[in-house]
Amino acid sequence: MSTAEIPITVVSGPLGAGKTTLVNRLLDDPDGREIAVVVNDMGELNVDAELVASESDDGVIDLSNGCICCRLQDDLVTEVTRLAETRSFDYLLVEASGISEPLPIARTLTGESNEGNLPERLRLDITVSVIDAYGFWKAFDPAESLPDAAPDPERPLTEVLVEQVEFCDVLLLNKCDMVPGDALDAVEAEIRELQPRASLHRTTYSEVDPTRVLDTGRFDFEAAKRHQGWKRALTSDGAEANHGHGHDHGNEHAHDEGVSAATAHGVESFVYRRDRPFHPHRLDAWLDDWRGNVVRAKGFAWVASRPETVLGVSQAGPSVQAGPIGRWEDDDPATRLVFIGRDLDEAALCGELDDCLATTDERAAAYPDDPFPRESP
Repeated sequence: MSTAEIPITVVSGPLGAGKTTLVNRLLDDPDGREIAVVVNDMGELNVDAELVASESDDGVIDLSNGCICCRLQDDLVTEVTRLAETRSFDYLLVEASGISEPLPIARTLTGESNEGNLPERLRLDITVSVIDAYGFWKAFDPAESLPDAAPDPERPLTEVLVEQVEFCDVLLLNKCDMVPGDALDAVEAEIRELQPRASLHRTTYSEVDPTRVLDTGRFDFEAAKRHQGWKRALTSDGAEANHGHGHDHGNEHAHDEGVSAATAHGVESFVYRRDRPFHPHRLDAWLDDWRGNVVRAKGFAWVASRPETVLGVSQAGPSVQAGPIGRWEDDDPATRLVFIGRDLDEAALCGELDDCLATTDERAAAYPDDPFPRESP
């Protein structure tokens, strides 16, 4: 058995975005590599595995009826290890299901989870997110109703979609032929605000140079976690909004000199900071009132009903989650929320949130009917 290093590419993205099309393209043009594939699909019949198997008779592992970012993590380690021990191949593709978050998968493949370790010669090389440009365009339109992502999904579709954008090394903005040019520019600007680090490529039918997604050496776990758009905004307090960071974005969609893509399309971010707690019920009611121009809101809140508890807030379009994520301990309690979206009225949003802050008397009140944690579809 060869002891040569085996790189791994993880392909994530929403259902129907073009992940299997990408995998089949890579199998059809492997550039001399012997590629094995692990496919995870949520249905009883693993359709993706059947499609991939039609391209490659050997080395296809089917992980059905589960999600490898949660309850099938141990299966992922087991099957990848078995593949490495019993099959001869020099590259591994892992195609995640449409509702899988890439970050937990990366933890599993790098040994940072508690699901066991892969053989040392296997290394995570790159995480790729395939995003349906048309689906992204419509996902954050309040006039649109989203189809179900899968039977009984554990996370709201828009929440998972945003996290697939936020954690990746390369992002394929696919199905670009289905979106008008100006709208496509706006979608890309929104994605750039969410994900300033990844190389971005506009594609149709997931057509991309294999060297962009195979054996790149790009994966850096700490950088991938640290450079999500909301974290950058939180640490810089908006100083780096409307970026111009000098990254190679992998495309040539230039804008007027001196005007960033984000600015040209009204995409922006700001940080709401307050050192007073929220009244829990007013904050809960405010979170119900999503505006279509807020694509992402995320951060930490201080609420009067849980004065010692850090409340994590995560909004992706109409999907909202808010619940305890720890204790303030030695940190001074304070709210820090990042808002990312289109044509944001910062003054109005801040005013609305200020109206949700607790008065002195309300801070001392008891709240037996605390509304948190909460989730909304």
